Amino acid sequence: MKAPHPTPRTVGILGGVLGVAAAGTAVGVAVTRAASSRVRAQRVGTVPGDLPLPALEAPEPTDRPAAVQRADDPLGTGSRAADRTELVHATDGVLLHVEEVGPEDAPLTVVLVHGYSLSMASWTFQRRDLGRSLATGNGHAPQARLVLYDQRGHGASARGDADRSTIDQLADDLVSVLDARVPRGPVVLVGHSMGGMTLLQLAARRPELFGTRVVGVALVSTSAGGLDDLDLGLPGVVTRLRAAVFPVAGYVMRHRPGWAEFVRRAAADVVSWATKALSFAGDDVDPRLVDYVDAMIGGTPVEVIAEFYPALVGLDASAALEPLAAIPVLVLTGDADKLIPQGHSDRIVAALTAAGARDVRYRVVPDSGHLVLLEHPDEVTAAITDLVRRVAAAR
Repeated sequence: MKAPHPTPRTVGILGGVLGVAAAGTAVGVAVTRAASSRVRAQRVGTVPGDLPLPALEAPEPTDRPAAVQRADDPLGTGSRAADRTELVHATDGVLLHVEEVGPEDAPLTVVLVHGYSLSMASWTFQRRDLGRSLATGNGHAPQARLVLYDQRGHGASARGDADRSTIDQLADDLVSVLDARVPRGPVVLVGHSMGGMTLLQLAARRPELFGTRVVGVALVSTSAGGLDDLDLGLPGVVTRLRAAVFPVAGYVMRHRPGWAEFVRRAAADVVSWATKALSFAGDDVDPRLVDYVDAMIGGTPVEVIAEFYPALVGLDASAALEPLAAIPVLVLTGDADKLIPQGHSDRIVAALTAAGARDVRYRVVPDSGHLVLLEHPDEVTAAITDLVRRVAAAR
């Protein structure tokens, strides 16, 4: 007897669940969990050790002409509030939400660029601790200011046209932020995941900036390409199904965001498991931290998730590493990263070495997953601080 055709409900749930399993937090969770409408995310409490987690506010709908303005303490009690909040126009007119911490006339600027389906809030611990140490220059690091911004379609930044959902455009957006907020002086660029890919694409498009304006780079849990064949440590049958499911899931996210929200509700338990399993390595990660990541992802429209995914898996920025060879570089990853495994960082370091780089530090953080900046924030903050010190010494 011929098997019955799958119903739309079956395809939707199957696509959502397999999306979670095959794509990981940055893709699958967003397929099933993010809503098409923006909703206010719930406040997240503190994690063990009294490390403050920010309150997340979802921005206003992105078809409005201005990004949301945040409260006086945008990151909640104990975190470092912005000294300045600005809106920067991208080349196509999209408004990018930018926040700064530290003195505007600091001799060095550190720009933090977040990853796929997240927001600048993913840097909360680094913002707090670097903001404290670099704002005054405490003897361990020179004085510097921090600049953070939400990538287009993420956090409080506005959305652009679907055909602008490319890594090239993200690199152009970074230039727009630099031109508007850091028109003079040396810059250290720090990118996590898609943020690191943004830095690499900038190096490919504007190599003349590296060694002149850009004097240091940190690549955290990122890749120069080859993400289309990841298995995420899952059985082969699941990864083979991914090729069939993803086109369906992508279509649903772009054209039926309400259906994606239905799948989110239907697969809530699977989603919570996937967020923890694919973002973090430790079994004892505080559930409130998992909720915190869910809130960030939930603030990213499902259409944005779908539009950027092909750009990520199709990236080939291997040739972009050569401009970085002349400046201090930090490459950092978790040893249990399922989304962008350590091998990608290994290849970046090998390519930099082959290009003649003389000042590359490679840090593999034990027992850490893709969100190493949240799972082991002290190690990440210390490594960035060391990079800033090396930059100052080199200059």
